[in-house]
Amino acid sequence: MNGIKSIFTRNLTLFSGRSNNKTSFGKRLKRNLRNLILFNIIGIGTYYGYKKYHQYQLINLINNSNKNIGTKPRLIVLGTGWGAVSLLKHIDTIKYEVICISPRNYFLMTPLLPSVSVGTIETRTVIESIRSLIGPCIQFIEANCINVDVNTKKIICSTNDQIKTTLTSIENSNQSIFNIDYDILILAIGSENNTFNTPGVEKYANFLKEIPDARRIRAKISDAFELAMIPTQTIEEKKRLLQFIIVGGGPTGVEFAAELSDLIHDDLKNYYPQLVSNDVKITLIQSTDHILSTMDKKISEYTEKHFHRENIEVLTNTRVKEVKEREVIIQSKNSNEQRIIPCSVIVWATGIQSRPLTNQIRQLIGLNIQHNRMGLLTDQYLRVKGISDQSIFALGDCATIEQLKLIDKIQLLFEEADTDHQDGLDLQEFHNLVQNKISQYPQLEIFSTSIEKAFTEADKEKSGYLTLSTLRLILEKADQKIRTLPATAQVAHQQGRYLANLLNQINDFKLNNFEQENLKAFNYKHKGSLAYIGGDAAVLDFNDSKTILDMFSLKSLSGRSALYLWKSFYLTEMFTGRTKALLAFDWIRTHIYGRDISRY
Repeated sequence: MNGIKSIFTRNLTLFSGRSNNKTSFGKRLKRNLRNLILFNIIGIGTYYGYKKYHQYQLINLINNSNKNIGTKPRLIVLGTGWGAVSLLKHIDTIKYEVICISPRNYFLMTPLLPSVSVGTIETRTVIESIRSLIGPCIQFIEANCINVDVNTKKIICSTNDQIKTTLTSIENSNQSIFNIDYDILILAIGSENNTFNTPGVEKYANFLKEIPDARRIRAKISDAFELAMIPTQTIEEKKRLLQFIIVGGGPTGVEFAAELSDLIHDDLKNYYPQLVSNDVKITLIQSTDHILSTMDKKISEYTEKHFHRENIEVLTNTRVKEVKEREVIIQSKNSNEQRIIPCSVIVWATGIQSRPLTNQIRQLIGLNIQHNRMGLLTDQYLRVKGISDQSIFALGDCATIEQLKLIDKIQLLFEEADTDHQDGLDLQEFHNLVQNKISQYPQLEIFSTSIEKAFTEADKEKSGYLTLSTLRLILEKADQKIRTLPATAQVAHQQGRYLANLLNQINDFKLNNFEQENLKAFNYKHKGSLAYIGGDAAVLDFNDSKTILDMFSLKSLSGRSALYLWKSFYLTEMFTGRTKALLAFDWIRTHIYGRDISRY
């Protein structure tokens, strides 16, 4: 201890300039090198010791988890998307034996796929190994779930086709099929692209939902410009090659159009100046009367004006009738005349539909119960309706929460709230009704901050009571606020977190009556919507959200200031420090050096 103290004393003396002038430079250098080596040895030893201790703790954790296999309820999660990962990161692995099954062994940051498709961000930035995210206490199996037997509580899986290579020892295809028992099944399998039965979409259009889609689009954009540079190309063929069509005016379509415009005007114009100035055209087709229809109308109008300045053509109230190899056929809602647009790259971003497995489960349960074609109907606790033991949950894009209407239960609600049996509800009874039923009926939230005002407006006779008929008027107003939750990453992430906390609270997973246990139903809290619109600008919509910006009465933002918030949001949403660093580096690299335009 005294030796270390003397080393620090000598170093402080040296740096303060009070060292003995008689000490030679060689001796001081020798002493400093010795101290540097000593500190390095201590640092390396500390790091090595911590690493070995961490490995020791990890091995003990895995061994303890393996010992309890078979004694804990088995919880199987299908999927590695937003909802599944959010659940897996918060589920109690001491309480459950957790198995994750998916054909994709990584988590994908789907909102950044438009940036990947043009090279603003590289593919490795938006993916993270699922094993590194969920840890060693959760078993992962890379496979496809092809069927669910709800009676015997088994799932039937097949080996992922992408890993069936000549190196596998599977000689008989039947050996790639296997069954797994479950106690609790979580369906988070997402959705697939909806073509609306438009001819030619599956064959000729490009979707933007997975990494291979983004890489395919990136290659086709490069091919289009290189083919247009061939000297023998006609003017008409050049214009066809450089006509890019985006179908769908939602966030994905808008952001891809914006990213493509940035690629062309920031990078490709330096290498293809004549093509960019004369032949390139980007067209965005939307079936409704404005783009970004889920956002505020002012944002939609701002985006359309911004696109006009960026030379992006926006066709609203227009439908695609057919997609061909070299053209698309469109038709305006206000006209019976069809129009042909020659093009080379078509990106289809119109909407989603349920996967075959989702439809298969709906048919097993019965379409009279599972009558929603968009996904599996669940209750407010995300339990799939029609399952007798309520052992199957669904979340994310593959599920739709059945919204209960207050009007359907108005007589029962009135009788429960009328505690003094006066055939009318006073202010306190109405207050109790709203507070007690708001978790079961989220639409009552519109009265949560203005209960007295709503009561006064309904009690037009100033009697101090609400009769059954006046209560009906109030509840009808609340029911008008019922909206199906959007199929977004934000919804799936919140549902995954909620379901993990719900399952962690349950002492008996066979418990059916969650209401009697006072377990909270899922309540979605909208935090706002955002989209990048190109030209270093973004739009943010905070309507129907409770954020810190409400303090400043800001409902929407647009322009460069919104871009900084857009970037900071996605930077913080990245799951690991590795992907955060890669994302920041990609943005800096693109700003300084531009995008990589090579085809690979």
